Parts: sequence; structure tokens; C-alpha cells
Amino acid sequence: MSLLFRLAVMLIVLFPIAVVVVGQKHTNARDTLRAAVQRTGRWALWLVALVLTMEVLGVVFIGW
Repeated sequence: MSLLFRLAVMLIVLFPIAVVVVGQKHTNARDTLRAAVQRTGRWALWLVALVLTMEVLGVVFIGW
């Protein structure tokens, strides 16, 4: 439950960051928000992959 809560908070934080990053390349709000949602999705996939890798390495090196 704690991990799920942390991921949810991370997504809430990633979206405004994506808006700022993508907003530098677009001129209107519709394109900016569309690109920000896509970028947040990409970052979320990377986040899940990194967390899963971290958990697997923890099990391998620390144990169950």
C-alpha cells in the first residue's frame, strides 16, 4: 500500500513538471497539455521499470 501511495504522489508531482518542460516547446495550452500527459505517461513507465529493478536487486542482494 505504501508503494502504491508513493507512486500516486509521484505521478501528481510529475505532471506539473512535464507541463513546464513541454510548455517551452509549444505555443498553445491544448498542445502543451496533450504533450504533458504523454510525457508523464512515459516518465511513469520509466518510474515503474526503475522501481521494479530496485526491488529485484534488493531481493537478490539483501534477500527475501
